[in-house]
Amino acid sequence: MLKVAIAVVPGVKPDWHRWCFEALRASAGVETVVIEAVRDADFRDADVILDLAGAAIVAEPRYGVWSFEPATANDVTLPFAREIIAGARTFEIALVRRIAGRVECLRAGRFPVTAWYPSTLRLAFAEAARWPATLATLLAAGHDSGPPFDGAQGDKGAGHDEVCHAEPRRSMGHDPFDQVGVIVQLGVALAVGLVRALLVELFEIVEWNVGFIDGDARLLLEPTPLAVRWLPAPPPATLIADPFVVERDGITVLFVEAFEYRGSHGAIDALVLGADGAVVRRARAIDATTHLSYPYPVEIDGELYLLPENAAGNEVALYRCTAFPDRWERESAIFPAFDGIDTTLFAHDGRWWALCTRQSHGANVALFAFHAASPRGPWTAHALNPIVCDVSCARPAGRPFVVDGVWYRPGQDCSRSYGGGLAIARIDALTPTEYRETVVRRIDGSGLGRWSEGLHTVSAMRGALVVDGKRTYHSAAKLAWALPRLLKRAAGPIGPSD
Repeated sequence: MLKVAIAVVPGVKPDWHRWCFEALRASAGVETVVIEAVRDADFRDADVILDLAGAAIVAEPRYGVWSFEPATANDVTLPFAREIIAGARTFEIALVRRIAGRVECLRAGRFPVTAWYPSTLRLAFAEAARWPATLATLLAAGHDSGPPFDGAQGDKGAGHDEVCHAEPRRSMGHDPFDQVGVIVQLGVALAVGLVRALLVELFEIVEWNVGFIDGDARLLLEPTPLAVRWLPAPPPATLIADPFVVERDGITVLFVEAFEYRGSHGAIDALVLGADGAVVRRARAIDATTHLSYPYPVEIDGELYLLPENAAGNEVALYRCTAFPDRWERESAIFPAFDGIDTTLFAHDGRWWALCTRQSHGANVALFAFHAASPRGPWTAHALNPIVCDVSCARPAGRPFVVDGVWYRPGQDCSRSYGGGLAIARIDALTPTEYRETVVRRIDGSGLGRWSEGLHTVSAMRGALVVDGKRTYHSAAKLAWALPRLLKRAAGPIGPSD
């Protein structure tokens, strides 16, 4: 039994402290004790000390003293308020441990600043609060990989090394008059953000289109600029995105999400390509009563399937091809009652892996992994789930690929905006109890012509890569269909935060 002693400040506890307690108490093989009046003698039998009090703990249990460290000044009254006031779009939290005179990173996360401050905090702290329980469960099961428990990904030029390896900073109080000023400034910043979000909701149209890049996946690792040949522009107030190519029966087909702003949801279309890469025929492949996107192809026992994203329908289901390319039948849900987003399947090291984010954990924030002997399951959750917490790379952006025997994973960089760019991550370790990756390149749409405001999916075909790019414009015509939807959502029941 692993004993975890939790040091807390006496009195009322923040919600996320309670979430930490609950997750630890529910962990297999873990015994917890909460200590308010902190004395080092109270920790003598502990295997781990989780310091939520900012206490000067001298004790050194065998697995160290763990604490949460934000990347910048820790204002416990208004967490990350100063960063938001300064215009930050993301902020970082790390779980570190002090052991044998050094500080090591156990987990780190980069979280988005949303238009609503309580949702921003809830998303970040709800995720981070699970980390101690996840790692304690691994220790209790006999997996001590030492920091590289580390599910935090490295990133050339990013700040993760700073937040993970700096000396812990203790929470500092602030002058009450200064706090009043911060509250006022925060209110102004949030009001501006809400107005901006409302204008985007009512007037901004994001148009995605698909294009081709001559070359193979190696281009994604090189610093050379990309040159894209775009398909003709989609009709006004429509888009095509999430491209995946399948070559079968002598036919090359581009499967995409097709969306019309005036409609209620997206569907999957099949675009048949000619020898010159032009679209010679377009047909509806899969439609449903809920929104579909990300038509991920996978071959199982010689048969072709698509695995479209259907978080709105709360399932991840296989659709079997009955007549290529535009006749498909839903076969079964490999993840029933599950809000997976952009589920990506691939075989690696003798097992199948599924990677996805989840709507309930922030669609762009937390990457989950599952493994199985067959793509039909049953699936087992990775011991470190979520294996990545980072809005700048977590959400899948296409099929993982191999260059020179090394696996790479395309991810979406949503740190500046949704679909703002691609992050190419080298997979350094992938087992049922370990995951590490390093972001080796970031690619935005700069210099790619009309659709240069972002990229969010890349896939390979023979002799080329296929990407999608976006541009934004404003139209008062959107108000006619956007306002009724907005009012309907506002009148509906309040659900849990994403």
